[in-house]
Amino acid sequence: MVLASVGALCALLMLVFPSNGIQIGGYKIKFKTWNGLADSTAVRTIVDVEKYLAQFDSTSLATDSLAADSLKLNVKRTISIASLQFKDNDSSPFFHLFAALDSAKSGKRVHIYHYGDSQIECDRMTGMLREKLQEKFGGYGPGLVAPLPIAATSHCSQSQSDNWKRHTSYGFDDGKVKHNKFGVMCSFARFTSPKKKTEIDSTKTTEAWFEMRPSGMAQPHSKTFNTATMYLGNHQFAFTLLVMADDKVIAQDTIQVSAAMQTLKWSLSSTPRKLRFVFNGADSPDVYAVSLQNNTGVNVTNIALRGNDGAAIRRVNSTEMRTTFADLGADLVILQFGGNAVPYLKNESSARAYGNGFRSTIQHVKNCAPNAAILVIGPSDMSTSVDGAFQTWPYLAELNEGMKEAAFAESCAFWDMFNVMGGENSMVSWVTNNPPYAGPDYTHFTPAGARKMAELMYKAINDEYEAWKTAHSSM
Repeated sequence: MVLASVGALCALLMLVFPSNGIQIGGYKIKFKTWNGLADSTAVRTIVDVEKYLAQFDSTSLATDSLAADSLKLNVKRTISIASLQFKDNDSSPFFHLFAALDSAKSGKRVHIYHYGDSQIECDRMTGMLREKLQEKFGGYGPGLVAPLPIAATSHCSQSQSDNWKRHTSYGFDDGKVKHNKFGVMCSFARFTSPKKKTEIDSTKTTEAWFEMRPSGMAQPHSKTFNTATMYLGNHQFAFTLLVMADDKVIAQDTIQVSAAMQTLKWSLSSTPRKLRFVFNGADSPDVYAVSLQNNTGVNVTNIALRGNDGAAIRRVNSTEMRTTFADLGADLVILQFGGNAVPYLKNESSARAYGNGFRSTIQHVKNCAPNAAILVIGPSDMSTSVDGAFQTWPYLAELNEGMKEAAFAESCAFWDMFNVMGGENSMVSWVTNNPPYAGPDYTHFTPAGARKMAELMYKAINDEYEAWKTAHSSM
């Protein structure tokens, strides 16, 4: 009887309680409404994620006639929600990339840079994409590795002395610097604090070290490399650098003063179990990254910018970015952002404004790597609790469309991760999938979900390559 009375009272409150709640002092009290209860039972657009994703294994075909330079190619492209999208269905901006991948099989080096937010941190998504590409086109190694990563990564095990500090073009900075020479990783590390030359005692030197080892969690091809390249500079006094492979000294040099970026390279007879770099000097250089790779095949670098919306890239001085892009090559740049802007969107116009603003990030990359193909990836679905039910954040879909418009305006490809997942409210099904493909924050993929999404991304790129290859071979 008591339970029935409580139920009846709750039902009455659900009928009469205002949907936007009641303000009492500094607090707002809300109560589930009948409409809200109905909404909570209809937030999923897909239920069986595996069955939904299986459709992308067999896609419909469409034929487009596209011009590449003076050649005329009849490219039969696979078309589905999970395909790469191009303005006017013209995939020719990626022909240069496909030609490079084709040449990688016979010895050319191809470098791909995967920028993103925390969705790709720890080499998630990138690791699987790298392995798939290296399996098909050749190549070994993890690509560029930061000397002091923000979090442990699965593609390279690292340790370092405790006097290193990380400086970035975005948040999570251990100390601010008065320049924007952050390099392609949007960060560097130092073992002494940035100071004016007159404030440094050149007779007092500091020793620092960091060590890199193939990770047992890395994909197979990432564990092997035969070349190490270090990018550093902006130091005001010479310093010594000792390089050791498996406790054997392979190089010992004095690195002279340089305000510009320097490139140091070492050939390795085999992949070392540990590669150690020991610095000693009065003023630390800005150490941008170490590239661990082979000189042929595909290299894929993971650049995760936690909490960022892509603006960190355009804050970086273009000179340092160009230096690394030119040295390693830059055949494809992937820009995967948007998620960190979603919680702050106030209306449809602000969502569109973000998309339009993303063009400046694309333009900065094009300026630094003019020959690179660019792939823009919008945010995944993300859920927030509305009246007790998890639903897609407001204006996420509009932001996603704005980013696609920005990509098309700059002749880039777009991969619609939001709709590949299933679109609005699909995150709920990814969280409740068995195994879970997304975590309890209803934002980030689990390792299994990241692998699944990376496989779909690779398939989208490979489908376009195969279409190009078929058309090119038939000429």
